[in-house]
Amino acid sequence: MNEDIWSQTLKIIALDSRVDDVIKNMVLKKIKQVSYENNILVLSCRDQFSLDLVKGQELETYISKSVNMVSDNDISVKYIIEGDDSAAINTILSETKVKEKERQAYPSSGLTDDYTFENFIVGDCNRFAYASAFSVAENPGLRYKNPLYLWGNSGLGKTHLMKAVGYKVKQLFPDKNVLYTTCEEFTNAYVTCMRNKNYEDFRNKYRSIDVLLIDDIQFLIDKEGTQMEFFNTFETLVSSGKQIVITSDKSPKSLPELDPRLTSRFQSGVMMDIQPPDYETRKAIFLKKMDSVGISFDDDIVKYICENVTNNVRELNGAFNIVSSYYALENGNINLDLVVSKLAPLISPNKKKAVTTEIIIDAVSKYYDITPDKIMSKLKSAEIVNARSVAMFICRDMLEMQFTKIGESFGGKKHTTVMHACNNVSESDTLLADVKIIEKRIADV
Repeated sequence: MNEDIWSQTLKIIALDSRVDDVIKNMVLKKIKQVSYENNILVLSCRDQFSLDLVKGQELETYISKSVNMVSDNDISVKYIIEGDDSAAINTILSETKVKEKERQAYPSSGLTDDYTFENFIVGDCNRFAYASAFSVAENPGLRYKNPLYLWGNSGLGKTHLMKAVGYKVKQLFPDKNVLYTTCEEFTNAYVTCMRNKNYEDFRNKYRSIDVLLIDDIQFLIDKEGTQMEFFNTFETLVSSGKQIVITSDKSPKSLPELDPRLTSRFQSGVMMDIQPPDYETRKAIFLKKMDSVGISFDDDIVKYICENVTNNVRELNGAFNIVSSYYALENGNINLDLVVSKLAPLISPNKKKAVTTEIIIDAVSKYYDITPDKIMSKLKSAEIVNARSVAMFICRDMLEMQFTKIGESFGGKKHTTVMHACNNVSESDTLLADVKIIEKRIADV
């Protein structure tokens, strides 16, 4: 792969309409790859004139984006004039030192401009979580927003939002100490401190920071000692006015295996769930990816991908990488049939059957033995409210409908009413169990 980075990059640039054909043929095709070490790609230009056309110009940005498109690593691209071997060596050494300094400047690893609020696509599926995260970043440590608890399935952007909080805090408050860690790393650190009987260093590390970002808190399950240590860390930070941001795949009430004191604390701040992206959000993400690398797919291809890759953002990015790679290899000559065949492993062959709000309401009606007209009414008895909430939740889950559209389908309910209903269901083990049964019945029809 290392030897092919530049040749693969040229195939992508060849399709970039923003780059003049003369530049492509007379300058870029004559650039050579000199070396690739420590995620530093050194390219040699034929002469000073060619170097000046690339370095410091808009073209350099296009090249950098195309290079990083063909690699999973974050690659720095540097340029020298052909034949200047000493410049190549010095470039690698100096850039390596820069990268080391950057790592030393950010002990909270992972807080880079890859995960910011600016490059997070906001849609109905994550709008409230985004707003809450941004608010916390602007005023970290406020008691009523502590902790910020983000939950949802894998690949929906929880970690992105969490890291965006940390990155924004570092921008607004450079002196604040921000630490991003995973629950697994926290657990391993605690096990090490137990083995070495070095509790003081461990506690100083985690209890002397201003913003703690901890990913995948559900991994504390079955780790009683670590749970106790995290509880004490949590109490110390919150009582000192320090901010905590937590992610999980489930709501606190759906983690009964955790110490009740922890789940109680998690519910004392702001809890926000992130749903799978709706069609509009998926399309916005996909179009932004296309724009970032300067390529364009036919509308029918974009529509097919965004309609069928529905589980999470990670799979959507994977679909984009697959299709864009074939786009480059086939010199832009791809069609919908090719895309369908290449994405077959990613798209479930057992696609959801056509489900409508009417089908969902009917299924909920039969399950609870409550007539559809009562579910659609304004009646507020507990039984009817629960049935209505479950129906709204299933519309959100199976149809990926926006809150506003669900409200319209239920007699003009406000989007805040729908959001509140869905949150109530997600925090109730009993109602979630009902949801699973009803959804299975709908799928089996």
